[in-house]
Amino acid sequence: MVKVYQRRTGQVVEPTEYKAGLLDKLYGTAWGRFLLPILTRPSLSYLLTLKDYTAFSRKKIAAFVENYQLDLADYEGGPYSSFAAFFQRKIKSALRPVCPDSQVLAVADAKLEVFTISQDLQLTIKGQTYRLADLLLDEELAQLFSGGTALVYRLGVEDLHHYLAAESGRITRRRKIKGRLHTVRQVAQKRRLIYKENKREYCLLDTDLGPVLQMEVGALLVGRIYNHSRDRLVRGQEKGCFGLGGSTILVLYPADTICLDQDILTYSDLGIETQIQMGEKIGEKLCLND
Repeated sequence: MVKVYQRRTGQVVEPTEYKAGLLDKLYGTAWGRFLLPILTRPSLSYLLTLKDYTAFSRKKIAAFVENYQLDLADYEGGPYSSFAAFFQRKIKSALRPVCPDSQVLAVADAKLEVFTISQDLQLTIKGQTYRLADLLLDEELAQLFSGGTALVYRLGVEDLHHYLAAESGRITRRRKIKGRLHTVRQVAQKRRLIYKENKREYCLLDTDLGPVLQMEVGALLVGRIYNHSRDRLVRGQEKGCFGLGGSTILVLYPADTICLDQDILTYSDLGIETQIQMGEKIGEKLCLND
């Protein structure tokens, strides 16, 4: 069972996972794995979610709000025209203040784990070993993050799906990578190298800390990644949002530039994610370039 450390209460909980039984069957049975090549196609994902963009889907909102105990007064833009519109709701800005510039901010409401990028540019996530170059499809770019830190934000369906820029800087490189749309939950991570298989896009920033990379990863029924069209990002400003479903954001920092908070490090070492909120402090910056 997935465990999440709730930072605000200090408790470790086993959260409700949306359609967990169906996903267990898809990834844990022979017939489910037979269907996966079809179900993870982006084209099918779009078709399966079309109804959620219509007024007929509004009846799903009340059940979702009750199940995840959400307070609609916290959000902007209601009442919502469809479940998809509700899914992309924005929270009132006063409820997500951004921590000071000297601190590392959380880019999204999400379940966070942190990982060290080895000197030989490998990254182990949930027992799966990735070559960083395979994630980025760029050997030279991967070299910039040898010995660095990877922040992996897993967004559940109940989390906000708007996200912030991790740092300020000019975008020096951007790339979109076609791929599948596996779920990003642990049931899939145990069996698939999802972060190198899934559809994703990233940008490289020239920041005061050096190069920082921010990547958005699509997931099952979430092929839609909406990034604002900008040549420069400003730390703490909205970078974009996801469409329906769960999804993931990876932020890569160079070696010796940040120190993350001890509670996050401790639970990450135990394989437990930390529930954090967009804009909150998750660490300190160690140095700034002259």
